[in-house]
Amino acid sequence: MATSLFSLAVICLVAFVGPFLADLVPGRWLQASAFILILGALLGPHGAHLVDPAAPGLPLLRQLGLAFLFLIGGYGLAPEEVLGTTGRHAALSWLASFALGLLVAWALPFDFSWRALVAFAISLTSTAFSKVEGILKERRALDTPMGRIVESYGATGELLPVMAVALLLEERSPLVELGIIGLFVVLALVSARLARHEEERRTRLDAFVRDGSGAGQMMLRLVICVLVGFVALGVILGADMIVAGFAAGFILRQLVGEDDTTVMPMVQAVANGFFIPVAFVMSGASIDIFEGGSEPLVILGFICLLILVRGVPCLVSLSLAPETRSMAPLRRVNVAVYSCTAMSTVVAMTSVAVEAGDMTPHIANVLVFAAALTTVAVPVVTRLIGRVDGEAAVEGASADATDDVDA
Repeated sequence: MATSLFSLAVICLVAFVGPFLADLVPGRWLQASAFILILGALLGPHGAHLVDPAAPGLPLLRQLGLAFLFLIGGYGLAPEEVLGTTGRHAALSWLASFALGLLVAWALPFDFSWRALVAFAISLTSTAFSKVEGILKERRALDTPMGRIVESYGATGELLPVMAVALLLEERSPLVELGIIGLFVVLALVSARLARHEEERRTRLDAFVRDGSGAGQMMLRLVICVLVGFVALGVILGADMIVAGFAAGFILRQLVGEDDTTVMPMVQAVANGFFIPVAFVMSGASIDIFEGGSEPLVILGFICLLILVRGVPCLVSLSLAPETRSMAPLRRVNVAVYSCTAMSTVVAMTSVAVEAGDMTPHIANVLVFAAALTTVAVPVVTRLIGRVDGEAAVEGASADATDDVDA
């Protein structure tokens, strides 16, 4: 108990200090999440040993933090952004990335088993949607047109790799995995239908939750109940946290509506005030930056492969799709760079390869470090591109004004 409480106290301190350090950087070139990850790594078991991510109770807090993160992501992501035209093009670009990843993994001079080859290919196609969401949120860009496109490509880059892992790498039958995913989809749809039915009929339960004493708090409790219930079901069935979180987010969107200004601020306060920062610190604590940074050429090579396998197909898709090809070229590049943010799936994939005996723990640490480095580098690169894009837009407007005067 003492170890857990001490680790949690340090985690809470990091969750406060990280954003403060980010605020001290002129122009906020580094995101708060980057500082939180770095501090977590420095204070974790591979650093100062002040944070023990395996202490009793802390893994559960990390799971709930990730669940809250995906719930907020699922709430903010309109179904048409995944199932609509942009979502379909994002899915096609991911399939192209996966095919290219398989080709690259096969061509590398490593003696991969088929499982390790598939695992490595999937790791090159993934997007850490939670990290991308965090960056967009800090920049207040979630509701912008580019932000919605980033969300479509980012969500696809996390959901499809999860499904690929379930279908290709899990020991259970692919039909069982599809059945579990289908069960969550059905539960989400049924729950959403029940919520609409309660609202239309104005039942006593609906009136109590929405209009009764402390109604906002009761709605918050209902949201947390749905989230924890889905997470518990996911753990029992062996489903991924992403699926459970997104399903809960979809239900939340039906419960409170997409323009809610009462319940969502409370959900975000609970999530961003405690659970999500805890998950970020513990993610950083799992990174061995000293061993991971010992192979700079491997790190550079992996990041280059991420750009080739994930970034290039995204850029091609954005340039060809009718709804996005009118975007400024630098903005299309920015979306592709966002899509190259990697972390969670790389951790999962390297774990599969290590357990199968196809990858040494040392190389796994190096690849995880490289993936973590993208979560630090991407915010800087996208900010640079955004600044250049903004300057180009200003110059273009000035040139247009000059042309009008000359005319």
